[in-house]
Amino acid sequence: MTELHSWHPIDENADDKEVIITVDFTVTGRPEAGFAELAKHLETPYGIWESLPPAVGDETGMTGDDYLDRWTGELRASGAEVKAVFGYCASSVFALAIAERIATWQAKPRVVLFDPTAATGFTVLYYGFFRVVDALAAVLTEDEVQQAHAAGEAAQRTHDDLETLTKEFVRLYREVGTTAFERVELDADRAEELVAWFSSYMTYLVAASQLTVTGDLAGVDVIRSAELPGALEIGAREIRFDIDHSGLLSQPEVAQAVRGLLP
Repeated sequence: MTELHSWHPIDENADDKEVIITVDFTVTGRPEAGFAELAKHLETPYGIWESLPPAVGDETGMTGDDYLDRWTGELRASGAEVKAVFGYCASSVFALAIAERIATWQAKPRVVLFDPTAATGFTVLYYGFFRVVDALAAVLTEDEVQQAHAAGEAAQRTHDDLETLTKEFVRLYREVGTTAFERVELDADRAEELVAWFSSYMTYLVAASQLTVTGDLAGVDVIRSAELPGALEIGAREIRFDIDHSGLLSQPEVAQAVRGLLP
């Protein structure tokens, strides 16, 4: 098999000739379950590959099409047949676009989207900026967390352009993060790595916002958790679960429903 740089096999021993590909910005230690948790319950004969973002720093200046070129170029070169494409949250638009590109060299794969959301000022504030600030709550005071939230909300009201807004979120995260990192005496290089990672994630979301949802939703299914602010309504078939968003990909009943959607 071609050496992979933009995809990672979740199960190294699984078949690599027929695969399910999963699109997500996976981060160690995040509160939401990822596709690796779903794979534990999926019991599929197919290999499962998860997308990898570019190395931190290499994403600078990348557009939505650049991400797609990177992922699909390697997929095609691998020779694997893609049976299904899974997308999570804001990565769902990438999943839809990848499936469209795959259809130019093989049969179009099934698409399953999990809590799809659009990358907008509101969702990036709520699921991006607030999350990284809240992760520092054990070190910051309650007032400092509230002030950071308020600064993020003010930025979202001020900036209509998502790229400009995300740069402001990075600046605010660096500011509040510096306070937290100094209190725990975090090494300066490690602190900068955390800021660079957040900047990389912001670039990823801006790139996602540049893509439009295809009008052809044949073969697309949506799995939704309990009500999620900022959800992307795309008109595809839906299966809903009374499950919190953060645990959606870890539940056996969700995996069972997904198995029934696979070819």
